[in-house]
Parts: sequence; structure tokens; C-alpha cells
Amino acid sequence: MIPVSLVPCESYDPGALAEAAVRAFDLAEGPDPAGKTVLLKPNLLNASPPDKAVTTHPEVLRAAIRLFRDRGAARVLVGESPGWQNAALVAAKTGIRAVVEEEDAEWTDFTDPVVLEAPKGRVVKRFEAARAAVEADILVSLPKLKTHKLMYFTGAAKNLFGIVPGLGKSLYHLRFPERREFGAMITDLVLAAKPAFALMDGVVGMEGPGPGNGTPRFLGWLIASRDCLALDWTASDLVGYDPEDVPYLKDARDRGILSPGDIEVRGLDPKGERVPDFKRIHVLHDTDFFRARLPGFIHRITRNLAVERPTFSDRRCVACAGCVKICPAKALSFREGKKAPVIDYSVCIRCYCCHEICPADAIKLIRRPW
Repeated sequence: MIPVSLVPCESYDPGALAEAAVRAFDLAEGPDPAGKTVLLKPNLLNASPPDKAVTTHPEVLRAAIRLFRDRGAARVLVGESPGWQNAALVAAKTGIRAVVEEEDAEWTDFTDPVVLEAPKGRVVKRFEAARAAVEADILVSLPKLKTHKLMYFTGAAKNLFGIVPGLGKSLYHLRFPERREFGAMITDLVLAAKPAFALMDGVVGMEGPGPGNGTPRFLGWLIASRDCLALDWTASDLVGYDPEDVPYLKDARDRGILSPGDIEVRGLDPKGERVPDFKRIHVLHDTDFFRARLPGFIHRITRNLAVERPTFSDRRCVACAGCVKICPAKALSFREGKKAPVIDYSVCIRCYCCHEICPADAIKLIRRPW
């Protein structure tokens, strides 16, 4: 059996979180960190304050640091690599850096990439990943429960994409523009990185157009497991998804890496915790169908019509240029007389990186009218 713990936690009060984290860890049969180097990897998408529910709450990080230190960890590191913003700035603005310093943990920027072999990979056989993530004895994912425009849901597995340094992540979006292929890449990364544990911040999650511009939603959970994929299967089901609609979860199940029948949820009864009115991303099943059956140019036309595309608000845009920097297809550019970037839809691959990192909610995803 694969234990996944589902533990109530009604607030970010440090005492309540500490108690809930210990219970979640024990129910999930967390790994023994005694004498080992532990790397905690929170979700730090951008420099948003904790109440926006964009990032892992700093008090969840504090509870995790204390938990692993109390269990005998020799070193506790904390690291992340946001898509385009400076990691130190994001850590400071989100409250993460303050907790690291207060708890005498060690902050590490993911700026020293090394090769991470992926011998079991289906679409990727080697990644460039942060040295700290590769060399740590125990890699721990500390995700935020959120929706995601490309993967529909983001949790413990998708959070590991942050061990790929900076703009290097854009190259994977360019290489794998379709949901199915990108999901397989995430599965390959999980197999290569071998995370030992995950503790999900589900006290307040994000619904609506996540992962950066959705709405905070109180849920009241900490969720934990030694298996990131099993945790995400459980969490996505709790907020109303069919987990098989989440591309990386379907890929993992199809490959036999994930066996949902082996998952044992401990703690709260998931049947009584499901949130049927959680605002989820609309699931599309058509693009892979069309790609497999239509000539390439017809598929591109069909996809351009059927799939949501980014549209930019000149009024909301703050001209930070983050979307231009992160765009893997180089589809965005500034033009005289317009504050917001202009997009070339013939080049856009619909990866939604621009929407994901926009700090001003200046990008909406709209399906083109027929």
C-alpha cells in the first residue's frame, strides 16, 4: 500500500501547523532524516505575498524545517528557481527567506546546474537540474494545492519542475508543447529526481485560473506522502478532478508507475472532504485526438481555433517584460504605442508560461470564436 495522509489544519498558526505536520509525516510513514542532508523545495512561482495563495505559505516551510530537524537531519536546505524573477527577491517577498533565517536553515539558489540522468525516462533521458537537488540525501517537495492552465492541476510532482534552473524550464515547454508530452516529461523528472517525501500546503489552495492568477480557497488540509504522484492523485480527486485528466497522472498510471488501487488515505475520510464546487480548469480532450489523425497544418489550424490563447490587457499590464523573457517560442514583443506585448499567434505554442508568471493579472486565456 502507498500511504497518503490527509490531516486537518484550520489555519497557518505555527503551533497548529507543527502538530498537523508531525501527524501527516507519521501517518505517511515519512523517511528517516537522521544524519542526512534534507532539501526542502517550496513552490515560489513569483514574488507574491502569502495571502494570494500563489506560493507555499512560509509557516508550512517553518513546520517542515522544524520537523526534519527534530527528526535528526544534519542539514536542512531550502531552495527554488522561479521562472524568471530573481530567486532571492521572490524568497524575500513571499516571507520564505525570513523563515529560513529565523530557523537557521540554509537558503540555496538553484544556479549551479548539473546533469540529472533519467534512465527510465520516456521522453527525456537527462535533465539539467540544480546541484543541491541532485546531491541532497532527501529531496522534499513542499507544493501549494493549485489549478494549472496547462496541466489542470499542480501539486507535488509539478513542483519539482522548479529544480530546473531559471529560464531553462522554457526549453522544455518548447520541446513538449502538447499537454500529453509535457505531462510525460514531468513523470520522467519525478523518476529521475527521486523525491523522498512531499508535504502539500492545502490549508488555503488556489482555484480558478491558476497557478498565478486564481483565487484563494480555504480547504483546511495538510497532505503528505512518500510518493508525489500518489499524493497528487489524491489531492486532485479531492477538488473534483478525474485524476486521469491530469496529464502527468494519466501518463504515470499508463506506464504502471502509479497504481491508484494501492493508495491508502489515512487521517480524514476523503469521501467527506471532497469539494464539488471547486473552480477547476476546463479539461480539453481534443488536441491529442486531432494531432494523431489530422495532417500537421490542419491540426495547427484546428488547435488555434479550439484551444484558449493568451490575450493581453494594455490597461492592466505593468510592462515588467517577464512574459517576453520567459516565452519559449519567442512569440511576444513590444511595439511602439502599446504598453502590453504583442503576440504572434502563428508562433505561440499555448504553453501559458506568460499567463503563469504575470504579476498583474494582465493576461486572459480566451478561446477564439469560430
